[in-house]
Amino acid sequence: MTLAGRPLSLLLVAAALSSGACAAGSAGSTSGAGGGGATSGEGGSGTGTGTTGAGGAEPMIDAGGTGGGGPGGGCSVAATRVYLLAKGQELHSFDPATLALSKVGALACPGSGAATPFSMSVDRSGKAWVLYNDGQLFNVDTETAACQKTAFVSGQGGFTKFGMGFVSDAVGGDAESLYVANADGIAKLDTTTLSIAPIGAFGFAAMAELTGTADARLFGFFYGFPPYIAQIDKATSKPLAEAPLDTIDAGTGFAFAFWGGDFWIFTATSDSDSQIHRYAPATQATTQVKASVGFKVVGAGVSTCAPLEVPK
Repeated sequence: MTLAGRPLSLLLVAAALSSGACAAGSAGSTSGAGGGGATSGEGGSGTGTGTTGAGGAEPMIDAGGTGGGGPGGGCSVAATRVYLLAKGQELHSFDPATLALSKVGALACPGSGAATPFSMSVDRSGKAWVLYNDGQLFNVDTETAACQKTAFVSGQGGFTKFGMGFVSDAVGGDAESLYVANADGIAKLDTTTLSIAPIGAFGFAAMAELTGTADARLFGFFYGFPPYIAQIDKATSKPLAEAPLDTIDAGTGFAFAFWGGDFWIFTATSDSDSQIHRYAPATQATTQVKASVGFKVVGAGVSTCAPLEVPK
């Protein structure tokens, strides 16, 4: 998701946080300058420098992943990876276990014109759902980057630009649903009819990206000062628990994904390059694992085939 000049309306996020408009557990989510504390560094095998957080503390968000509730059957290898969209309209795969990045290919989506990618999610078949900033929705093959336009009608229920994420309908089940979020709240996007059904409002205005898990939970990365991760009630749109990310600056574009029990956050403080942080709910630690990926990430997607724990 990209931000053009940080509109004034987004600054209302900080006010909403400091006035208690978010869910309980928002201590530390008050207005402030995010991103000033992380040191530059690059780690291997999921480790790095620039870690902050209280190790061993009770997590504000429990991402699960301890026994049971893993991804259901029928998952391809492609569906277990994290995928990134570059500002230059290239698709890359990312392996959180090794921090390796690999270019899949360039997108050539028919009819996209001068529009650019805005957000992305991936289903259990390994197919990416890519939203462009003019409201067009495309399907992209995550192994070839081949792109096909869908018949999605933009603007339904006020949803033109939105973050999105697939979530398992039941713990460990094969069925999943695609949720989308705009500045007001979430909705469900039917992947067969391509119709949008609004669910409810957050109770405050905030841009958010979404990611889901195999244990049927939905999470949002919310733009703010600092930004924060919150679990979202799929039935009401209300945040359930929050974790402020005091050392992260959302910058001019942000995306995130869940994999292996942790959240992987991609932010760009410049208009040409992104960095990667990992947030570990078990320790509340935020770690910068890559200071530079070599391109600006505008979207990240991962399916519900992603593991709840790091594979052994």
